[in-house]
Amino acid sequence: MLPTERSRIGKEGLNVGWTTTSTYDEAEELAKESIRLQLASCAQIDGPVRSFYMWEDKLESEEEYRITFKFPASHSERFEDWLRNNHPYDVPQWVVVAASEVLPEYLDWANSSSQYNPDEVIGLSRRGDELLKKKCFPEAERIFHKALEKDGKNPYVLVGLGDLYREMRKYRKAVGYYRTVLDIDPANMFALRGIGDSYRGLHEDAKAIPYWKRYLEQNSEDVHVITRLADSSVKTGGFIEAEEFYKKALGIKDRDKFALRGIGNLYYKKGDHQQALVYFEKFLSIDDRYIAVLTMTGNIYRRRREYEQAAVHYEKALKQEPKNVFALYGMGDSQRGLKNYQAAIDCWVQILEKEPANQNLLSRVGDALAILRKRDEAISYYQKCLKINFDTFALLGLARIYRAQNECAEAENCCLKILDKFPQDARATEELVAVYEAAGEGEKAEHYRSLLREY
Repeated sequence: MLPTERSRIGKEGLNVGWTTTSTYDEAEELAKESIRLQLASCAQIDGPVRSFYMWEDKLESEEEYRITFKFPASHSERFEDWLRNNHPYDVPQWVVVAASEVLPEYLDWANSSSQYNPDEVIGLSRRGDELLKKKCFPEAERIFHKALEKDGKNPYVLVGLGDLYREMRKYRKAVGYYRTVLDIDPANMFALRGIGDSYRGLHEDAKAIPYWKRYLEQNSEDVHVITRLADSSVKTGGFIEAEEFYKKALGIKDRDKFALRGIGNLYYKKGDHQQALVYFEKFLSIDDRYIAVLTMTGNIYRRRREYEQAAVHYEKALKQEPKNVFALYGMGDSQRGLKNYQAAIDCWVQILEKEPANQNLLSRVGDALAILRKRDEAISYYQKCLKINFDTFALLGLARIYRAQNECAEAENCCLKILDKFPQDARATEELVAVYEAAGEGEKAEHYRSLLREY
């Protein structure tokens, strides 16, 4: 062979590799697939052959089929990755040697028949992306994996698989592909954003934060990522940092509803309701369909005793979700504040259908019925409450009804039950004074009146 031909072999190179399988069908599948994927130029099956080896200090013997692959040296890494992922054995035999001499014409054929085509990989990647956008997940997965077999280190393909599994909510799997990209290219923006989103999906916000920060070093005005970073900072207790991120997002896009909702939530949790209201109202001017914001805004107005405004927000929430417990509770309280007691009862009773053991609501319904002078119904609700457990409000409500009906002994008994548990309860003491006065027992009334002065 001429020296020039030998040097050409050294540069381009041809490798020969061997593996074995336990069945002919397994060997044939590997051989055919290596050619289809243009990893190998040629694959040959021999056998059966008998293999002898030591396993756990015992001499073993198995009948196997041997496959000989001939492939360009430049495919070595991809070929090994493919074999690891597709061989039926956990630890496959893989022995490779470099051919020292190859007929030049054969080498030309071998290189051309298994030549890596980057355009084909790009085409597959684009097709996978199109299928992903259409949510055709199984077909997208097949296409991306086909591309990956042709180029196991292609960042576009790896990011595509990460995005696919993230959309499928297989977040751990997505993280694995994004990590592989970042091992190759630590600054890859798509992988940095994707891995952050995947950790958020896993509720591991602390792990998401550093990746999003690295992403923002390159794309500092991505409002969506800034807001997600703020949301995760809230969850991990970094309230000051979260506030800074929300304000940064709003500085870029002042009507971004996710940032408005996030910073409103932040202030609501901190108890700064005035600030929360500013951002919630701005959010609702953009989107007044978000039930949680409508309910929280209603809560703020209700706590400020601005019941009409509160009711407006609860009503919007209830139009979308008529059985929403938080909106029903707030609406009931607002209607009570507006002295619309029957409307309050109607709201609370709907909650009691789901939560029949809610003592707070049972006593509230009893109070509202008592105000409406529906005393028998009120007594029924107070008694339901007391069957569950001791309740001061239910006992007080019963005492007032019994006193109004001149049933002073029953009223006295209710008050004394409260004072037995809470000796300095001012409301029970005041009611007991009123009971004794109604019963004409002035000395007892004066005794408890003097105790009130001591409280």
